Amino acid sequence: MKFGQAFLLGLLLPVAASALEIVLPTDNDGLLRGREADFYQPTAAGSIESGTFGCVRRGGTRFHEGIDIRSLKRDRRGESIDPIYAVADGEVVFINLRAGLSNYGRYLILRHRWDGVEVHTLYAHLSAVAKGLKVGQPVRRSQVIATMGRSANTREGIPPERAHLHFEVCFLLNNRFEGWNRKRHPDAPPFGSYNGQNFIGIDPAAFLRAFIANPKLKFNEYVARQPIAFTILVGARPFPWLALHPEQIQPRAGKEAVPVAYEIGVTAWGLPIAIWPRAAGELSDAQRRSLQRGAATVARVNDEALKKDCRRLIERTSASWRLSERGQEWLSLLLYNP
Repeated sequence: MKFGQAFLLGLLLPVAASALEIVLPTDNDGLLRGREADFYQPTAAGSIESGTFGCVRRGGTRFHEGIDIRSLKRDRRGESIDPIYAVADGEVVFINLRAGLSNYGRYLILRHRWDGVEVHTLYAHLSAVAKGLKVGQPVRRSQVIATMGRSANTREGIPPERAHLHFEVCFLLNNRFEGWNRKRHPDAPPFGSYNGQNFIGIDPAAFLRAFIANPKLKFNEYVARQPIAFTILVGARPFPWLALHPEQIQPRAGKEAVPVAYEIGVTAWGLPIAIWPRAAGELSDAQRRSLQRGAATVARVNDEALKKDCRRLIERTSASWRLSERGQEWLSLLLYNP
């Protein structure tokens, strides 16, 4: 019995306890045994933290989108041969076999629906994708979808001793990304919406630990519990995230008033997790004037949550907070709707 199958049985008994059925993406179970040094693959800097999620690279100044899982199995040449498993039932939506086109190297993306939420899992730095795997194909949890490797967009790739799986649990920011991106990068690889810049996620390790601790965990509730670092007020308009994640739109107390704005609650790294429709009477004069000019406003800030921020999507002025240049680009992508 494969580890993925054994882990599944141990995790899901009784099966009826949860709608989610999830396995680890490799045979490495160090995360579950409290052996993080055995689980995470560090960068050349050598710290275990550098293989985790968040502001863990370059002295805490660079954000790492996922987790890097260490190899357990190697061939005679020292190359990783660990099988990569689909963590849950889903559908293949993207495969890139040309390692030089992305710093992910060879990678693939699966789409899932967990407790009504559309979510993706991303598997990168692969040496190979499973034979016959194609875009549009359904996959089952524990199905072997690839082999671990060290591919990247450099000639040498990743050194053999640091071969690993880069794994993300992430969300598509905008399903019209290609139009937005080509205006900025006409020579971008033909990845459509499946460019890494268009994905933003949650900490996969923290989610796996939470799910193991509580197999009845609901994914939509887990996402909603992510810490809001700030909120952005934008004029009421249709934009793709609203259709992709209607579960985030909060009920309104005063339904008789037509909303003139959306207040978007965002994590420090830029993941929207809640949206409040706002009527004109709920806004200050300054906010209404800003919306009339078509400008977005930083409405609320959680200083404690911002301590984990290295992306600097917002910045403090002498009197208030505003979107940084990076934040303006992030919002431009989120709201893009040609």
